[in-house]
Amino acid sequence: MDVNISVARVLNDASKIMDVWNANPDFTLGTTTKDVMTTAITTLATAHAAVETKRTEMTDLLNQRDSQIDSLTQLVTRARSGVRAVYGPDSSQYEQAGGTRTSDRQVRRSSSKATTATVQAVATPTK
Repeated sequence: MDVNISVARVLNDASKIMDVWNANPDFTLGTTTKDVMTTAITTLATAHAAVETKRTEMTDLLNQRDSQIDSLTQLVTRARSGVRAVYGPDSSQYEQAGGTRTSDRQVRRSSSKATTATVQAVATPTK
């Protein structure tokens, strides 16, 4: 089955076929009858409506979950800040709470200073 086919398009196409079939009652399609086509259209329309209802419900559930994620993230941040305030930024408790201890942080070096030193070393002639 091609997943790129739109349900609305298929229902619209089927409706056009039914219009032709209704205008030409002597039309035959092998063993497929007008009732079979009508049942297939109704079944698809019902299934599509059920999917859309579930999709709406799922969107609401996802929004509720995302809101709970935001709330819990804020609580975790506040708790971690509290642990840092009470026990210090270099404490084992702060590390256990998910923070990075001050002594474990790497010191950043300014890239402009390193570049300047390299340029000066290259520019200075050696004797």
